[in-house]
Amino acid sequence: MGQRSARVAGSKEDGPTEDQPPALESMTTQSMETQGTWMPTFGVQGLDVSGHQTSVNWQQQWNMGARFAYVKASEGNYYTNELYSSQYQGSRNVGMIRGAYHFAIPNWSSGSDQARYFVKNGGGWSADGYTLPPVLDFEFNPYAGRTIDGFYFGDTCYGMSPAQLTSWVRDFGNTMLALTGRLPVIYTNTSWWKQCTADAAGFGSYPLWIAAYPSSPTNNAGAVPSSWSSYSIWQYSSTGPFAGDSNVWNGTYENLQDFARFADGYGARFAIGPNGGTIYVVGNKTKYPIPNWETYQLYSRVNSLTQVSQQYLDALPTGPVVGRFARSADGSIYLIDSGRRFHVPSCGMMSDFGGGNCTNWIPLSGAQLGMYTDGGMLANATSSPTGKLFYVTGGTKREFFDAPSLSRAGLPAAVIPASDALTASMPYGAPIVRQDVIVVNRNTREPFLYTVNKLLPVPTSINADNVWARGITAAALDPQSLIQLAKGPAFIGFAGNTAGTAKFVIGSNYKYLMSSASQWPSTTVLFSDTLLNAIGSGSSVGSPAFIKSVNSPVIYRYENQVAREVPDLTTLYQFGEGRIPPIYSLAPNTVNSLAKGPALLPAAKLYVGDASPVVYLVDGANKALQLEDFRITDSMGIGGYTRVPQSVLSLYTNTGTVLPAVTCGSTKFLGYRGGLWRLPATTGTAQLPARVLEGSTCSSLPTPRGNIDSTVFVKALDNPVVYLLQDGVKKPVSSWSRLMELNQGSSSPVIADYAPSALAAIPTGNPA
Repeated sequence: MGQRSARVAGSKEDGPTEDQPPALESMTTQSMETQGTWMPTFGVQGLDVSGHQTSVNWQQQWNMGARFAYVKASEGNYYTNELYSSQYQGSRNVGMIRGAYHFAIPNWSSGSDQARYFVKNGGGWSADGYTLPPVLDFEFNPYAGRTIDGFYFGDTCYGMSPAQLTSWVRDFGNTMLALTGRLPVIYTNTSWWKQCTADAAGFGSYPLWIAAYPSSPTNNAGAVPSSWSSYSIWQYSSTGPFAGDSNVWNGTYENLQDFARFADGYGARFAIGPNGGTIYVVGNKTKYPIPNWETYQLYSRVNSLTQVSQQYLDALPTGPVVGRFARSADGSIYLIDSGRRFHVPSCGMMSDFGGGNCTNWIPLSGAQLGMYTDGGMLANATSSPTGKLFYVTGGTKREFFDAPSLSRAGLPAAVIPASDALTASMPYGAPIVRQDVIVVNRNTREPFLYTVNKLLPVPTSINADNVWARGITAAALDPQSLIQLAKGPAFIGFAGNTAGTAKFVIGSNYKYLMSSASQWPSTTVLFSDTLLNAIGSGSSVGSPAFIKSVNSPVIYRYENQVAREVPDLTTLYQFGEGRIPPIYSLAPNTVNSLAKGPALLPAAKLYVGDASPVVYLVDGANKALQLEDFRITDSMGIGGYTRVPQSVLSLYTNTGTVLPAVTCGSTKFLGYRGGLWRLPATTGTAQLPARVLEGSTCSSLPTPRGNIDSTVFVKALDNPVVYLLQDGVKKPVSSWSRLMELNQGSSSPVIADYAPSALAAIPTGNPA
């Protein structure tokens, strides 16, 4: 580029050549005037210069329409342009976008060596909007057939094979990319490229600067090598109108700015037309419409918004609507979210997040992507600042309970941080929840126990009231997720195993196997065996059972699906038959769910209803004996009575009348002269009419005074006739003397007073 050696200057078809290295001073040069005045009628005009243009009037070039310039920086790794700094800065001083080029001598040294030499001597690049990418001038050998200072320069193709030349270019390009962040522009002409590289393919990612000099004015640059479908810059003249060589940028001025700003054409800036309206991301010669303010904010750090001509916007093809995906110059795709960039590992994952099959992206330069924190590899599982966890697939978000839930579902457990906005527009899919956890409705805070694939409503106080529940992991899910899970009945403290072979009362600390499940509320709630095994086991629970809430001192006796309060400690001892019975500590919700009856009445005491004069002796929790005469209970040492609501008494079954003789277990007692006496187990005492009392009643009777070893006679109250019970009949005793005789001579016979009705049922026999 620029002035050429005398050998090449005579043939325009051969294209541009380069300055001579310092050792080649014997070669002659021919000074060229800027005689041409024609220029193409499209694009943006520019020029390239070298050390041969010793004095360039840059303001004049600007006034003639030049808006960009390339300046030769180096050749091989033996020559630098001593005018480089003044030319490079002079072009910039008048407002031009400028860059540097390097003339390759590929058989002199390796591509990487010459790339480093170029960068060291001016071939850098920065994304400032006015520095063009570095250029590799790769063309005809200007020193073909020459040996200079002992070095043979080779033929037109530098004595190298097509494979060697293309390998050299890649070595140069990769080194430039590593050093500057950009692949270089390749300057060449079609005939030489085809001849010397065999029209090598695979260089489409390198922008093309084509050299072709038409014999008459035209906008047609001719054919380009097969690696490219078009060119970025066309060098159309070496004889003017501009100093050095004349060039045209194949696009608008805004395109040229983008070319300078973004590595390898990748990069983006915000642009809006003169009349406002849609904001576009412009990059890679395409405009991408921004759908909303949120998306604009997502990329706001990339570039400021600039107004461009409507002509420029209209000439750009329209790409997909801007989303969250950006593509770098090396083809890597990233998801952009909350100031972070996540590398997208596959087109499938990009599709999962709504980006299409590696299609709906915008180009960003490496520098622009560098403005985002590296978030690492994109994963399907995301975690937002609000605590929401989603597994994204197929454009659907599936809320997941925790990372172990993913693992148990056979899904990758890697989780990335993400904004709520990333998944906000995605529909909900079925949530991913492992078994035996507590799931909370994020909106209402309603908790559920998730086990055996069902949500079981539980009280909000489940952790406070149940020690076993405190070890269960809890997390919140959105209601849109919960609605997709099957629901079971509410858990109120009763559960069966999955096999249906056992049912349990689930207490605050332990589970209690029901030994008589029919006495408890029926339940269809099932717990997994894993969950049941995690709850400690207590003793089996039967009926009746004594229960209490963990947060209340009130104790209930539960029997036949009714819970009745135990009024005091004395009564508790009664029903424990002289000891404190086992008490099962349950959650308040469980106790509250049970049907309640009136409080228990202490046993072995007399009660009268408020609507009837009938007096009863309470026998245990469910029975009552009607009292016919207070003298009977007086004889037993049971005195006084308590008035209670008739409704309370009505719960007790009338099982007969009060008799002075009672049986507790295997022992019979007789109420006699205000106390209870033990009776020996004899044939005679066995015939005494007696009531078998409940254990709780027996434990509440007055303490026995002693034993009665003599014969016991009976009589009816208010009737003087005394009887001897014998052989199933009552035999009247005819006289006092006979009574003494039957009492073995003792003058103190034991005579038990019965209500007339009790003796009336016994047949009367012959006198004793």
